[in-house]
Amino acid sequence: QMALVGDFDSKAVQTQLTRLLGEWKAPKNYQRIAQRLKRDLQPLDIKLATPDKAQAIFLAALPLAIKDDNPDYPALVLGNYMLGGGAINSRIANRLRQKEGLSYGASSQFAASAQDPVGQWSAMAIYAPQNMTRLETAFNEELVLVLKEGFTREEMQAAKTSWLQNQATSRSQDRELANRLSQNLFSNRTMAWYADLEANITALTEGEVLTTLRRYLDPNKLIRVKAGD
Repeated sequence: QMALVGDFDSKAVQTQLTRLLGEWKAPKNYQRIAQRLKRDLQPLDIKLATPDKAQAIFLAALPLAIKDDNPDYPALVLGNYMLGGGAINSRIANRLRQKEGLSYGASSQFAASAQDPVGQWSAMAIYAPQNMTRLETAFNEELVLVLKEGFTREEMQAAKTSWLQNQATSRSQDRELANRLSQNLFSNRTMAWYADLEANITALTEGEVLTTLRRYLDPNKLIRVKAGD
């Protein structure tokens, strides 16, 4: 880790690996196992009983057949950031926490593989068990509203500024930078990939984000899990 963060010294890294692993050799050559989405995934609605728990949790997930080099990837990144990835200031958090007062924490996430067409959009919220129906109704309404009307120009500009600032902050932290550098080595990329992603996100329009979200997100196909008392 220190070699990645500070002055990179390949001989020092090799020396450390030799000290840690000795003369151990893998019995077989490394071969990456490709990931694939299961073709017949169906929407599910699962309720799990967790007696005597003061809080409940709502989870929703939608597997997506997409890699991070797909032209739609930047729009999904920014769209998710406005939906629920932007900490407290996002559509899902604003609706469930600020407006309805139903959740102490609500968010969404989007991820896609660099190697295989495997990705996922997901959302979560914690809430008092007695508010389950109200919370899921509000979540459904907000997701449908976004897919119907999209985001405003002001939302888009604020989200772009916030997302870009978060990227810069991430790169300023040694741990995060080391992680990106190691991922780049595995994916055969350089930091230019992130520069291109930022440029593509900066250039996005409201219509492009809405069209892309409609193409990938279908509320009727979500896998939902509600665990509570």
